[in-house]
Amino acid sequence: MKRQFIAFAVIMIAIAALMGCSSGKQADIEAADVQAVLTTKPERIQAGDPVELRVAFSGIEVTNEASVTFDFRTEEKPKMVNASFDGDGTFAGEFTFPEKGKYAMYIHLYADGIHVTKKKMVDVQ
Repeated sequence: MKRQFIAFAVIMIAIAALMGCSSGKQADIEAADVQAVLTTKPERIQAGDPVELRVAFSGIEVTNEASVTFDFRTEEKPKMVNASFDGDGTFAGEFTFPEKGKYAMYIHLYADGIHVTKKKMVDVQ
């Protein structure tokens, strides 16, 4: 009897976990439908100077419950910058690029049970 109870409990926990993963309001949104527009301030980025990074999302409803991380590859190591919600689907963060060059940046959006990643290239003078 005790084994049956444990087996039943394990099955119920598994079902609850699966339901939790798919219960997001936006679970049917495709990553390709989500657009991310990146802007910087200043527009021309200088190595060694801080830059404000702003990303505006469309194709998905984002609120202050969502989180955004900018992921840079510098010296082959990832550098993660958390962005803050600025309202109207926009997030902002700040980063200082150490050297001139082209950087691949991955914008990670976590919203309502989904994760969307968008790659952008950044040119640093």
